[in-house]
Amino acid sequence: MVSRGLYLRGSHSFNFQLKIVYPLSKEPRTWNKSDKQYLIDTILRGFVMPPIFLHEKGDKEFIVDGQQRLNTLWKFKDDNLDLSEKFSKDIINDDKNKQRNNGKGAYKYTELHKDWQDKFDSYPITVIHLRDYDDEEIRDLFRRLQRGKPLNPSEILNAYRGNIVLTMRKLASHKFFSSIVPVKPVRYKHFYLVAQIIFLESEGIKDISPKYIKDFFEKNESLDQSSKVYTRVNKILNYLAATFQTKTPEIRKPGWIITLYLFTAHLIENYAVDNQKDNLKEFFIDFYQKIVNSSASGDKELIDFNLAISKGTTSQSNLKSRYGVFLKKILDKYHPARLDENRLFNDDQKIAIFRRDEERCQVCRRNLTYR
Repeated sequence: MVSRGLYLRGSHSFNFQLKIVYPLSKEPRTWNKSDKQYLIDTILRGFVMPPIFLHEKGDKEFIVDGQQRLNTLWKFKDDNLDLSEKFSKDIINDDKNKQRNNGKGAYKYTELHKDWQDKFDSYPITVIHLRDYDDEEIRDLFRRLQRGKPLNPSEILNAYRGNIVLTMRKLASHKFFSSIVPVKPVRYKHFYLVAQIIFLESEGIKDISPKYIKDFFEKNESLDQSSKVYTRVNKILNYLAATFQTKTPEIRKPGWIITLYLFTAHLIENYAVDNQKDNLKEFFIDFYQKIVNSSASGDKELIDFNLAISKGTTSQSNLKSRYGVFLKKILDKYHPARLDENRLFNDDQKIAIFRRDEERCQVCRRNLTYR
């Protein structure tokens, strides 16, 4: 770890060096205008700003922490951000600034008197270079740096250690989320949703509030893409992607996605649903509309479901309630055939039987293909 100082002055110093910097990840745009204006006021008054952390990797440098601060500084420098009277009224109305602007206050960088511009340009920025850090250590550092700021659960989980994080990222890039769910993954939004699904697949229907998901990630660092959980989740997401095929506006809220996943997982495990994709899609869209209009229908079951999913609660009882209603409705409507009533095999059991019987039908001795 190496520390050095840089300055904002001129395109041949810090600005030039930033051309080689690439963000470690697209840092979430969580700062509002007031936050940015407060930072500029901090700089102009000469107060301390936290250091920028860069990760050196080959001939490139990746921003680990400080992307939003840098963006804010250059936004002000380029006259794309005004000073705030709430924070900087005395600076705006400083005599030198008024003289420069014919009696008017200075709100933009180019309106500042040269003395104030020099103060901004000569502000020392501490940059800490991280050398010989691997991905695990960088994520761990990011988590520690951000403990003082409110991160959403997705951002926190993304900074955890272990293969489970890579598994989460891989599943979050699945076609179901990129092509079917009509919500942009802002601030790693899909990561937390996938984390909840991984938890449910591993632990069964339980409370999926952040505390339990974080505990699960800490205890299951080694869960990787060769695990049964990954294989199972990927299989169900494949089925859902093949079912809906295009962006589906009804699948946009976490509560609906979790419920859809749970009852689809149950159907795949217990019923012959390979040829039920059209029915599932039709049912889901129709059921969604019924829930939206449940108040007018007077149907208590639908009203209760709407109340439960609108609350967005992650409690075990709420999840079971939504899942139960959904499952009952679709089974009553389509009556899909159960898998062998007396022998409900899971995937591992099916594979074992397939290999045991040397990939042949034990009745006609024909070669079989596993599906």
